[in-house]
Amino acid sequence: MRGDFGGRLDAIDQRITGMTNTFTAFERKLSEARQEVADNTARIDQAETRIATTETAQEETATALKTAMKRIAQLVTKTEDLENRARRKNLRIFGIREVTEGSRPLLEFVTEMIPTWLGLPPQKTFTLERVHRTLATGKPGQNRAVLVCFLKFQDKEFVYREARKQQITHDGQKITFVQDFSAETVRVRKGFQQIIQKFIAINAFHGFKYNPCQLRILHNSKIHLFSTPREAEKFYGHLSLTAEDPGEE
Repeated sequence: MRGDFGGRLDAIDQRITGMTNTFTAFERKLSEARQEVADNTARIDQAETRIATTETAQEETATALKTAMKRIAQLVTKTEDLENRARRKNLRIFGIREVTEGSRPLLEFVTEMIPTWLGLPPQKTFTLERVHRTLATGKPGQNRAVLVCFLKFQDKEFVYREARKQQITHDGQKITFVQDFSAETVRVRKGFQQIIQKFIAINAFHGFKYNPCQLRILHNSKIHLFSTPREAEKFYGHLSLTAEDPGEE
């Protein structure tokens, strides 16, 4: 009987030993898992720190970029203004054939012809500083524009106003006088061409404002300025609705 009891004790002891080994292995695995969690937590903390640092840097970069873009826009506007101011005494003349002036200097020819084209008295003269054709290469059958720089701004304005009142021709060619603007100003103005025709039809077009270039519309004795064709179209649509329903305003 003692042998039976001893055998049962040995079996129990073995089971306890096995359970102890199992618990030891479990504790080791648990310890490893805890260490892995701790390592991952540290890595997550590091990642969050790096992300926060990156986000801060991005915010600072975005702020700096916004400031730079604003400054660039200001410089572009200022440059456009300076360029247009430098051109304020200039006019471009279209329609003069390339060889019309003959052997005479172009400045002499244009100085002589402006009063004639405008139907002014012979004693009415204008002093021109420079006259030359634009630098673009001439194309077959197409005449380059003639750039005219007046000594006095008032003379340039007078000639431009008088030229707009008349149909000028020379040797059967239509002669047109236009203002000399920067390429960007010309681009902006062209964008308004379609809506301008609508405002002209209702006698509301009032030219353009300079620096920045904006469309001027006269309505109810008040000048309205528009920076984009879309803004002008929206305003015109409002006028059309008002005209259809006079009681709206």
